[in-house]
Amino acid sequence: MSIDWDQLERERAAEERLATTHAVPVYRPAKPMGFALQKALRPILKDAGPAPETLKSRWPEIVGLRLAAITEPVRVARAKGGSVLHLRAPSAAAPIIQHSKEHILERVNLASGSKITALKIIQTAPPKQLSLVIPRPLTPEQRAAMVQELATVKDKAVRSALSGLGEAILTGLRKR
Repeated sequence: MSIDWDQLERERAAEERLATTHAVPVYRPAKPMGFALQKALRPILKDAGPAPETLKSRWPEIVGLRLAAITEPVRVARAKGGSVLHLRAPSAAAPIIQHSKEHILERVNLASGSKITALKIIQTAPPKQLSLVIPRPLTPEQRAAMVQELATVKDKAVRSALSGLGEAILTGLRKR
């Protein structure tokens, strides 16, 4: 067996160089876990669509004040061809919404950067309208009679409270 003296000499020279050269380790701080999680979830969340809370907070800005007054985004569901936006609206407004479906989808996709391809309308009952209550004013005769009846009450606070109650009863809040 022969010894390769040249090889041994090269190894000895390499060991001397390694002994004199001290490598400085490069310090790279670890990235927060959130960055890796965000990078992994970005494609999935992009396909999932916007959160309903985000849409609700910006709804008048996205679809306009007229449509925002009669509609409310409920949720965004995944479907085969894209996502489906579920809107809650009165049944009488369904034709209006259906007619402006393309406009709504375009605006929502533009605002959220998602791929919503369909719109589903959840029809509800129309909102109950509050009746307009208009109080009629007291006639001078009614006011004089009330003042005469309350003149016998000695305590000022009680007389003031009874006066307010009597006026409320005598005006007879009528509905129109």
